[in-house]
Formats: sequence, structure tokens, C-alpha cells
Amino acid sequence: FAVGTPAMRSNVINYAEARPISRLTFESWTQRMRPRFGDLLLAREAPVGPVVRIPREENVAPGQRTVLLRPDGKVVDGAYLYYLLTSRPVQEGLQMYAEGSTVPHLNVADIRTFPLRRPPSLSEQRAIVGVLGALDDKIASNSALAKTADELALALFSESVRGVEVSDRTFDDVASVGGGGTPSSKVAEYWGGDISWATPTDVTALEGPYLFDTERRISEVGLANCSSPLYPAGSILMTSRATIGAFALAQEATAVNQGFIVVVAGGDVPAMWLFHEMRSRVPEFTSMANGATFLELSRGNFKKFGVRLADPAVMTRFDEQATALHDRAAAALKENARLKATRDALLPGLMSGTLRVRDAERVAEEVA
Repeated sequence: FAVGTPAMRSNVINYAEARPISRLTFESWTQRMRPRFGDLLLAREAPVGPVVRIPREENVAPGQRTVLLRPDGKVVDGAYLYYLLTSRPVQEGLQMYAEGSTVPHLNVADIRTFPLRRPPSLSEQRAIVGVLGALDDKIASNSALAKTADELALALFSESVRGVEVSDRTFDDVASVGGGGTPSSKVAEYWGGDISWATPTDVTALEGPYLFDTERRISEVGLANCSSPLYPAGSILMTSRATIGAFALAQEATAVNQGFIVVVAGGDVPAMWLFHEMRSRVPEFTSMANGATFLELSRGNFKKFGVRLADPAVMTRFDEQATALHDRAAAALKENARLKATRDALLPGLMSGTLRVRDAERVAEEVA
């Protein structure tokens, strides 16, 4: 894979955004410097700053607008350098170094001369890596658990719906289908309250289909002056414009903007059955979308889609199984948010030397 900057967001390699290349191309591109385990890849444009570690497998070549870094093992531990480069002071410094009136970028020469704090002894570096790495290991374990639970629920649904035909009943017949809106941005009192207000970006950025929080919140007055109701926890949020078919299960009551179709179960069809039925029908939803600027699936068209309905006992059994799986996955990802916040809070102090390793270890153990 050629890993460019779009595949490096959040400091992990997203292979879905990387470009597959042949072994011949890999050999050609890496002839001068073959990436190896322990090397780092730094994004120098669009955006500037993300850093990823080269995996143990020989499957990654530097993509466009990246630079390969090889730590000098006599001076710096590779994992320590990774954490140093991802720390807030260094990231802010990289942004200040970035040039360009249209798209900020770093030249390779800029990266060579970028000043870094002199690292402590290798033993101290490894102690710091031990603390931060333990948190990252737990985060990775939780992410794998959540992914497996979701995949298992998808497989269970595929088995449960096997041979089931689309019924005469539509989504509008079996659930409450709603949309959203946006309070006026010109009225300050509508914003900054305690009510979650979701946009498609909140959902497309999720690691798993569980929405715990939103980037922006509105007030009670804002909700009263918004065409979105306050949807209850458990509501199914589906993006309906530009990106059609990104999903989230609301983990708390939330309002939404006009980029969603929201489904609330309440009849004889369980919520998890509806959620997985919707996820399995995205290609059909997309085929019914239209729009000159961007594709949008109208709520009216969505309501007309027939729903596959199995025997009630089958749907109930699936709902129980899927609910348990999704609850476990959501709990794991919620814990990850806490672990990441702890790691990010410890990182600057450990890198600057103002926080002792043993104190950081105690905090990490309490959290994990």
C-alpha cells in the first residue's frame, strides 16, 4: 500500500484510504530507502502533522506528501520519537513551520531542521513509552473487540434474514421516521447549551456506529427554534446527503441537522432489526438519491422502502443477541475515549519532563 496523508489521520494507517500498489511498484518506490518496522511516516501537507508507525509487515510505501523518518537508535527510541512528534507542542510547532498561502505544507528541508527537545536517556525514554504504550495497547484491544462484536452482529443478521423477502410494510409503517434542522447561527443564545446536536461529520468520523457526543451543542431555546426534535437514546441516525448511509446509534438524547434521516423504533419491529436492515440496504438507498450539487436521499423516498420482516420470534432473538454485542462494543469505545484523554493529558508532561514516570504510571493504572 502507498500510504498518503488521507490515510494517516488520527495517527494510524487507514488502509481503506491507502492506495494498493504492486510488489514491483513497491520495490521501485522504496529502492532508495526501504521502510522497516520502527520507522515513522510524517505527513507534510494536507494535513500537516499526522504521524504513523511503519508496521512489522513489509506492506507500506510512503505516499505523496509524506516523509519517511528513521530514528537513530543510539539517540532516540522509535516509539518515544513517535509520541514526541504527536505531542501538542510539537504538532503546534509543525503547524507554525508550515508554509503556503493556499495549502500549508512542510518542505523536507524544514523537517530536517525542525528543532526538537533533547530526549532523556534511552532508559527514561523506554519507561515513558511503557506508560503510554500500555494505554495504546488497551485502546487497540478495545477497538478490536468493538470491531469483532459489530462484525458478529452483521453476520447474525445476514443469517437471520436469509431467504426473507421484502414485505409490503415500509419503514414508515414500522417506525417513526424524522429529520433535523439547524438553529440560526446568528442567535448566540441558541448555541453552547447542554443538548447534543449532530452533524454528518460527527458520524462519519466515528470508529464504530455509536454516537456519545457531538462537536456542537445547542440550548433549550435553540432546540425550541430548530426543526429537529430531541430524539431519544437508541435512535438510529443515518446520513442522507453527500455521504449516504453512515450510521450511528445515539447513546444519549440528541437533535440533528438536516443531513440525517432518523428512525425511532416503537412498534412490533425491534430497533436492532431496523438498524441492521437499514445498513444492509444502503446501495438501494443510494440508487434512489438525487441532486445536482450532491446526492441526497429524501425522507419521502426512504419512507417508501419495504422492510424485510422475519418471524417475530426470529427478530426478537436477533434483537437480544445484537443488543448485547453492540452494548459491549459501545462500552469498549466509550472506554477508549477516556483512555485517549488520559494518554493525551500525560503526553506533554512526560515529554517535557515535568511529570515523573512513576506518577504517570499510577494515573494510567487507575484509568486502565
